Amino acid sequence: MSLSNPEDLREEGLDLFGRGKYEQALSVLEEAVQAFAAKLDEDGQAEMLNAIGVLQRQRRHPEAALAALAQAEAIFVRLGDGNKRGQVMGNMADAYASKGEHDKAASCYSNAAAIFAKEGDPGKQSQVLRALSLMRLRQGRLMAAMMHMEESLGVRPRISLTQRLFRALLAFALRLVSGG
Repeated sequence: MSLSNPEDLREEGLDLFGRGKYEQALSVLEEAVQAFAAKLDEDGQAEMLNAIGVLQRQRRHPEAALAALAQAEAIFVRLGDGNKRGQVMGNMADAYASKGEHDKAASCYSNAAAIFAKEGDPGKQSQVLRALSLMRLRQGRLMAAMMHMEESLGVRPRISLTQRLFRALLAFALRLVSGG
């Protein structure tokens, strides 16, 4: 395997990341960013920056995560790839949440949900709304958590009977509390 080949570097870096070898993975992924840049492959470069952001958050380095994710987002904006931008926004939200910056995290989750709605990807939209709901639940903001969870279930493409019942209970509870 030629480690100067960006595809090989991507595969190796993601494999190392998956096996929990974060330091080695970071080094290989950074090399992949450079290799994709040398081939003028901005999409590949941005994907690797996104992976680095996720890895840095996993390593508990939220500032480094946010720096890599901001670079990835800028590239995906330039490329007009809304779906990948939404994924980066979701990862940015996770990084902000890990720092305790809940308002910034909520904004990123909401932006990601709006992007996925526009892109016609209700599965990913549901996932980020669920993440927003769980963050609000951890904050003790029960009403906001319930609203976002109900919204998440409402856009989810396939919903089980249990999830439909849970959504109905959430909607009922929200109506009771709001006086509606």
